[in-house]
Amino acid sequence: MFTSYLRIAWRNLWKQKVFATVNMAGMSVAICVALLLSLTAYHEWSYDNFQENRNNVYQLYRQDITAKGVRVSKSFSEPMADVLKKELPGVKHVSRIGGGEMPVRYKNKNIYLDVEMVDADFLQMFSFPLQKGNPHTALDKLDQLVLTPQSAQSLFNQEDPVGKTVEVSINDRWKPFVVSAVSDKIPDNSTISYEALARFENVEDYHEIKGDWHFSTYPVMVEMEPSAKAAVLNKGLITIANKYMADLIKDLKTMGGTPDEEGQLLRIQTIALKDLHLSPNSTFSTGLNPLYPWMMLLLACLIIGIACINFINLSVARSFTRGGEIGLRKALGAMDRQLMMQFWTEAFLLCFISLLVSMVLAAILLPYYNATFRHDLSFRLLENGWLVLAIASGFFLVTLLAGGYPAWKIARVNIIQVLKGKLSLTKGGGVRNGLIVFQFVVAALLISCTAIIWQQLNFIRAAPLGYNTTQVISIPIDNASQQALVAMRNRLASEPAVESVTGSMLNLGMGKDGSSGNWVLGFDYKGNQVSSQNIVVDYDYVKTLDLKMVTGRDFSRQYGADTTGVIINEQMAKQLGEKDPLNIILNTNGRTFHVIGVVKDYHFESLRNKISPLMLTMSATVRLNYLFVKVNTNHPVATMDKIYGIWKEINPLAKNDPSFLDENADRLYRQEARFSKIFMSGAILAIVISCMGLFAIAVLVIAQRRKEIGIRKVLGASVSGIVLLLSRDFLKLVLIGVFLATPIAWYGMQRWLSSFAFHTEIHWWIFALVGVVAVVIALITTSLQAIRAALANPVKSLKID
Repeated sequence: MFTSYLRIAWRNLWKQKVFATVNMAGMSVAICVALLLSLTAYHEWSYDNFQENRNNVYQLYRQDITAKGVRVSKSFSEPMADVLKKELPGVKHVSRIGGGEMPVRYKNKNIYLDVEMVDADFLQMFSFPLQKGNPHTALDKLDQLVLTPQSAQSLFNQEDPVGKTVEVSINDRWKPFVVSAVSDKIPDNSTISYEALARFENVEDYHEIKGDWHFSTYPVMVEMEPSAKAAVLNKGLITIANKYMADLIKDLKTMGGTPDEEGQLLRIQTIALKDLHLSPNSTFSTGLNPLYPWMMLLLACLIIGIACINFINLSVARSFTRGGEIGLRKALGAMDRQLMMQFWTEAFLLCFISLLVSMVLAAILLPYYNATFRHDLSFRLLENGWLVLAIASGFFLVTLLAGGYPAWKIARVNIIQVLKGKLSLTKGGGVRNGLIVFQFVVAALLISCTAIIWQQLNFIRAAPLGYNTTQVISIPIDNASQQALVAMRNRLASEPAVESVTGSMLNLGMGKDGSSGNWVLGFDYKGNQVSSQNIVVDYDYVKTLDLKMVTGRDFSRQYGADTTGVIINEQMAKQLGEKDPLNIILNTNGRTFHVIGVVKDYHFESLRNKISPLMLTMSATVRLNYLFVKVNTNHPVATMDKIYGIWKEINPLAKNDPSFLDENADRLYRQEARFSKIFMSGAILAIVISCMGLFAIAVLVIAQRRKEIGIRKVLGASVSGIVLLLSRDFLKLVLIGVFLATPIAWYGMQRWLSSFAFHTEIHWWIFALVGVVAVVIALITTSLQAIRAALANPVKSLKID
């Protein structure tokens, strides 16, 4: 029976090629886009699914309740790991994680690897299987090293790496390590990644931080026993915080912090490993908004919904041109369920063809999609049976939505009305019009959101940051030795395009190495708890970045004691509360500083944040990670290439590219730029699909009104009057859609803008412009057929069929 329905359905679709083509094109594109967006959402949610202990492994972070709100810290002191293991009930394993890019050499081979310093429990906590070696003993000794297959291949080629000795440069000293194991390749959807593993005791500042509760430098991961309850865990963390962080809690109380409902000023919180990838409080977070996958799914549903609406409207409208067929079937005894089955089979066949076409389109477009939106998707995700089942269920639901209602509507028509020829598109017009309005609500909403996101991005890019962004090059120095930095300074001194050179522990913005961060210090000043961000810098920092000195001076080689000096910003000066901040003495973390200068506030962080208090210090022990080179040239790209070429000569292992600081600043807002591209693409697609449906509906409506048009022409109606008459009803629906979308877009974008400390305002003219664009597009879509109908010979229209 079903095969009979399919044959008839194929014949009917073949006869109605225009209808089938319009519907299939809309559905194919919509399903293709929805498939790519759904794969994006699934990929983000799939992070760490391979980890067997993902529900029992947690990253710890700290919440301090201050008078200015909750302050989050993602790092802990070195002794915390040992305390957790000994005193926290239910703890199974603990590991700290530190390290980064380090030079590694074997014989004449010398490369950089991401060497992560971890505790011996690491390989028991995380599901990183070993190809060679024993996970229980691979990190037992301080001189053991675990490699990935790619790292082993880079160092040893075809040699067996296990048992071989390599050297790692730590704090400018080569230290020997014995390769104890080789792990499997790390999955793409792993939040935690590495190229080599060594024991945490090898971090370069270990002897300084060992046993010191005042330095909070590294994240801590904890694995709990499966039987451990959340309430017991939280209670244990409160006990540990009150016991070992009493001084900090006392300082928070002095600062005017208000205890929470349980009387706590400081809480150690947890993030489950399964939530780590999208958590803003995670050390390993990519900065991706947790709502991002949901936005992808929502956009996918909206686009599919628009395509389904087209399908429904066109199917119902087309049924009125098939009145003779429906009437004849009913007269010959066809039951409603048989008619419903026939029309649903046509919908199913068309949707199935659309699905096949969409999969081909998705395969073709996937590389461009990844490149445009910075994703790393592949159809290997479809190896997951649950995902395939979800897609199949979604497809079946789409066929029900797109084909079910038209089939039900058509099957219930009155046979008498059909045979009298009284069926018209005005019947059930309320549902049709409501669906058209919904389409343009979605389109207007996406256009409005895109416009406001784009406006905010332009606002951010144009906002003065308080430092020189266009002439300063940032070079990641990849843990290079002090001798290499001195050599680089000497080489650049002879370059005519170079005006000044400095160094910094932290980058400004986000460089091509993807690194960003901060260092917060808290200390007592005259009985008040003071909190400030700290950046360790080199000489000429103020000069190179063109920071404005309010009072005092920059660091200078003429003053031998400048390593005890500190430059503060205006916010820090306000926090200290002194009329003359120069020569103030600050004691923090066992070091004494005296203020030598105050710089004008500048945006050393994203514009999402207000400008925080800041201290610029110098240190002989803290490693500088970036060089800033100020240039004066008419050929910036060529100059940057030349400077980086010099650095590659001095440090051949350098692997992170340089960038200008304006590029770094722009890179901070990649997420917003990605949202803008996706919303713009969705808006264009929504408009195109909606207009395809509007065009087809207009064709059918005008076809049914051809006699009316002929009479009006005979009675003297002008072409413009007829076009306006035929387009007016559709333009009303579009305007209603815009009016309904406006408050939704305003509310959503107002909430989004509130996440920025500095943001643009939403102007009324944006929504007015969206309305004009939507109306113009709809007018062009409908007026093409309206003009054609108005210019037609009225004699043909009035001819009796």
